[in-house]
Amino acid sequence: MVVVDGRSLTLDSAIQVAERGALVKASPGGLKRLEKFRRLLEQKLSRGEVVYGVNTGFGSLSDKVVRPEHLAELQLNLIRSHSAGVGAPLPVEVVRAAMLIRLNSLMNGNSAVRREVAELMVKLLNRGITPLVPEFGSLGASGDLTPSAHMALTMVGEGKAYRRGRLEESRRALSDAKLKPIVLKAKEGLSLINGTAFTTALGCIVVHRGGILLRAANSTLATTAEALGACSQSFDERLVGVKQDPGQGAVAREIRALLKGSRRVRSEPVPQDPYSIRCAPQVHGSLSDALDFAAKVTVNEMNSVSDNPVLLEDGSVLHGGNFHAQPVAMASDLLSLAISYLGVISLSRIDFMLSKTPPETKYMAAKPGLESGLMLLEYTATALTADNAKNIYPESSYPASVSGGIEDHASHGVNAGVKALQVATNVSRILAIELICASNVLGSNESGISDHARSVSAYVRAVSPLLRGDRSQGPEIEELAKQILAGSLP
Repeated sequence: MVVVDGRSLTLDSAIQVAERGALVKASPGGLKRLEKFRRLLEQKLSRGEVVYGVNTGFGSLSDKVVRPEHLAELQLNLIRSHSAGVGAPLPVEVVRAAMLIRLNSLMNGNSAVRREVAELMVKLLNRGITPLVPEFGSLGASGDLTPSAHMALTMVGEGKAYRRGRLEESRRALSDAKLKPIVLKAKEGLSLINGTAFTTALGCIVVHRGGILLRAANSTLATTAEALGACSQSFDERLVGVKQDPGQGAVAREIRALLKGSRRVRSEPVPQDPYSIRCAPQVHGSLSDALDFAAKVTVNEMNSVSDNPVLLEDGSVLHGGNFHAQPVAMASDLLSLAISYLGVISLSRIDFMLSKTPPETKYMAAKPGLESGLMLLEYTATALTADNAKNIYPESSYPASVSGGIEDHASHGVNAGVKALQVATNVSRILAIELICASNVLGSNESGISDHARSVSAYVRAVSPLLRGDRSQGPEIEELAKQILAGSLP
């Protein structure tokens, strides 16, 4: 059970809800804060005060005052008009994470929604109802307006949603779950869409998958090192200790543990190993450092109020740019680059392994020439690496000017996060290819290998058996990559 109070959400708890269906509970204290701030807002409205987004238009239409009898219509129109997304649906786990993060932000009270809004979001998460949210539409500034509007559309009984994996009309999904659509009141539509929930959800999942891939890459590197009889000095504690890089040190420490008991690695530095092995702690370690930075930024954003305007306890209403997702967008762009390094260096190890296969079993083919063996796996890894090279362009550096020029800068955080997820998926496939190559180079003779290499080889061969003649290996690569991303590699 994940208790949501607005201030203590963690990456792990978000992943538990997003990917594993953990139940959610709104904290009693948070619900009381909602009621307190809602009363403050309603008092302002009863006095006839004009507050942006509450009884005015939005963006460049903020000079238009809306009469009290039209406030509910204003909020519904906001949700409908902003549901302008296109493209493939975002993954269910991303939408669930975004719902949780938006709920957590609302629980601080400063957005002044009623407790009924938070309670419905809790029920949607707990009953497995996930709005269909298209991939494109957010600028990552003024909040993730478009994807969040599609999320809110389900709450008002419109649009489509998944229920227990099945796509249906939102109204039917709510009815099947014994829930009723909510009628939004003053400011509630704006409070649902005006935040960084989707950018932050993507950042959360990218950080999580980046950590999985780092561990998988270290495991893969250790297996390849044994397959090639690499020199252990590259991972020596005394060597890495003279360089002040915490990521490098952590990776080298993990590799030493994985290689424990191996008689395949050598202590002599000559002949020298290629950089893809010798410098792997430095390259893998750069992702470790980037993950530390990105995790801090993402957790801070998860527990922040990212609305506009913001209501304070003394009744003040402040306007500004807390809805701008630049910090998380930048972190996602950084992770696209850092995760891609794992693929680039893995491709180099793949090439080195295959180039070292003897002529009589070139590319691990039993009958070279008649058979191609593992030759084409390197082609696939190269294509994936090339795709990543395209995807590492920083989305958060792209300009924007919308809404009559008032909104003249954007973070493009959702686009940055979606790209980072694609890079992570590509890297999982490249690592799968390296593992298949290392498994075949190690072969059936396991004398002198570490316990780690033995368990990894068994794991890989359960999906991709040793070659005994040419066969289609595409499905094997995809299945192994899927398992890698799930975090199940030894």
